[in-house]
Amino acid sequence: LMLSYHSAVVSSPEKTESFHTFLIPMKTKDLREKSLPELEDLLRDTSKELVDLRIRKETGQLEKPHMIKSLRKEIARLETLIDEKREPIHGDSDAGELSTLSALAKRAGVSHRKVRRALAKA
Repeated sequence: LMLSYHSAVVSSPEKTESFHTFLIPMKTKDLREKSLPELEDLLRDTSKELVDLRIRKETGQLEKPHMIKSLRKEIARLETLIDEKREPIHGDSDAGELSTLSALAKRAGVSHRKVRRALAKA
């Protein structure tokens, strides 16, 4: 289960906050269905949110410091998904075809990490 952070305008009768951060569960399966530009936009938004949280931490205004760690993990997940979609890899050397890391992993029946490690050793 992956968490996605978004900002929204929240208003209450006694006080209005301009932005309030909240969590929306987002499954990796749903993220894999997104296009590369959508993932890059989400990565940019998440990175901006991380910068905002770090600034609020330094000024002593951060109520939930654990969110910094969560955002860093989400950024790593997004970067991994972007790399999977972006990175063409030579599949079968006989056929000379290009394939993605996830397609090679699916064909071999292993995780994409095992394929990446095997390619790094070769």
